[in-house]
Amino acid sequence: MNKYADRLISQETSQKKDTLWYTAGSMSSALFSMLISLAVTRILGANQAGVFAIAWAAAQLMQSVGWFSMRQFQVSDVEDQFDFRDYLSSKVLTCAAMLAGGFLYAGLYGYSAQKVGLTFLLCCFMTADVFADVFSGFFQHKSKLHLAGKSYVVRIWTSFFVIVAVLLACGNLIAAFTAGFGVSALWLLGFDVPLAMKLDKVKIQFRWEQQRRLFKECFPLFLGSFLLIFIMNVSKNGINSYLSDEVQACYSIIFMPSSVINMFSMFVCVPLYGHVAVAWHQKDRGRFLKLMRNMLLYIFALTAVVLLGGYLLGIPVLSWISGLDLREYKSALMVLLAAGGLYGIIMILNYCITVMRKQKVILFVYVAAAVLVQLLSKTMIVGYGVMGAVSLYLLAMAVICLAFAAVCIYFVALEK
Repeated sequence: MNKYADRLISQETSQKKDTLWYTAGSMSSALFSMLISLAVTRILGANQAGVFAIAWAAAQLMQSVGWFSMRQFQVSDVEDQFDFRDYLSSKVLTCAAMLAGGFLYAGLYGYSAQKVGLTFLLCCFMTADVFADVFSGFFQHKSKLHLAGKSYVVRIWTSFFVIVAVLLACGNLIAAFTAGFGVSALWLLGFDVPLAMKLDKVKIQFRWEQQRRLFKECFPLFLGSFLLIFIMNVSKNGINSYLSDEVQACYSIIFMPSSVINMFSMFVCVPLYGHVAVAWHQKDRGRFLKLMRNMLLYIFALTAVVLLGGYLLGIPVLSWISGLDLREYKSALMVLLAAGGLYGIIMILNYCITVMRKQKVILFVYVAAAVLVQLLSKTMIVGYGVMGAVSLYLLAMAVICLAFAAVCIYFVALEK
């Protein structure tokens, strides 16, 4: 393993290589969520797929606790305010909070015992992604982003096929994701950790003053991210409370394509984030604006393509691959795709505000949007069903997008 690790570390890198491998890794991560939902639907049926969908949504919300939005801060930490041991050690704390939060959240929303247990297991499964993310940020900081991409590809697809194999063998979600978690954890210990040790010290050491500062710096960003996913989950929780598990399964399927825009935007935009941070810190306003403009134009073009594809092929394709009759959900799908485009823009503007170190503004925007959708949730979902749920999501994305755009324009103007 040492010789193999040395060979990987010594390979020449380039922006093209980093982009290609990180694109492959990001695509694998995004596809996993979609394909595993489809696999559960196909193998276990609509009812169990609905149970899985709400537990998966809750676990994804808790995953934001595990991440604590440190990746953006870690990559943009060009002045090395914190070293890797601080970022790595913080994940022990955030993962503990993530697991406890999974129980609390599921209990507060009145999930059944089955859903509570599955939510906790999926939170355990996602701790591997949390640690993978901090190693990915480390490799990017060391200009070795391609290593993170390679790790993501192998780890994600290996765990996917293991989970599907167990589902086919025994039809048990608990057994399947327990096996998947084991595979992911072993890969991290056998690949990411040895490679990172070749580049720097990999050590869990709680320097409490550094931890306090790190959590303080990232808290506004984390709370914003948590609230954004909370906002996305409001409709799903409303369906869980007022509709059925079968409807939840259908909503989960038509929601999938809305993530395609953000997935493809990550491929192009994430490798450029470091350049955006450097341009801002060097006060190179022209280069900063050019990078932001190019990323936003890419999102607009991608959204147009996805909307056209969704209108022409979305429902037939989704019905075919899921085995569910989704013909009545075409309008809902188009609303979700439009919201997905706004979400892609939000992610870019979010990073822009982070680079400017104005994270507290993000918090205020998300709090306002979260309060708005929570107040409207019951009325819209009980009154209009799935169309009410998707309209609520679109409204939230529009409010956040407009607010972030105004913030970015204001602070860029101040730099003149």
